[in-house]
Amino acid sequence: MATYDETLVGTTNILSKHVELDRPIRPDDDITNDLGLDSLAVMEVVADIEDHFQINIPEEMLSKITTVADVAHALHDLQTAQATAK
Repeated sequence: MATYDETLVGTTNILSKHVELDRPIRPDDDITNDLGLDSLAVMEVVADIEDHFQINIPEEMLSKITTVADVAHALHDLQTAQATAK
């Protein structure tokens, strides 16, 4: 299971493939407002993240995710729950 920091780095790396910024992606960046991703791009990012981390992000959780840090926290929580369930 990845640590929160490892999850954040992985999330940031995936996002950097989908956005063009002249600065590094920050944890407090809003996915739509700061990174400029529309709903289709967000779904593409979610698919890439799910593939990379081998985890399924529930739809109800997606509606609560707004920042890069939110994504990393959600992934870490899901990985922790998955590891505990085994």
